[in-house]
Amino acid sequence: MNNEDKAKIVSAKINNVLGLFILFFGAVILIAIVFTETTIGQLTNLVAGLILVLTGAGMMIFAKKKINTINNQSS
Repeated sequence: MNNEDKAKIVSAKINNVLGLFILFFGAVILIAIVFTETTIGQLTNLVAGLILVLTGAGMMIFAKKKINTINNQSS
């Protein structure tokens, strides 16, 4: 494994952690729907929460795929 692959793995690990943070933040916003009084507020929280959850999950999935790809190529 060369230095370029190591840098890609480090970058993917950072994206994995950032994805987890964004996913967690989106889950908190989805939970906040219960405590929102207005319908427009609930819809806003729903849309924002789903966007954040999907973005975070996508970041985590792509990061794990990249790590697995690099590890399989170096084997």
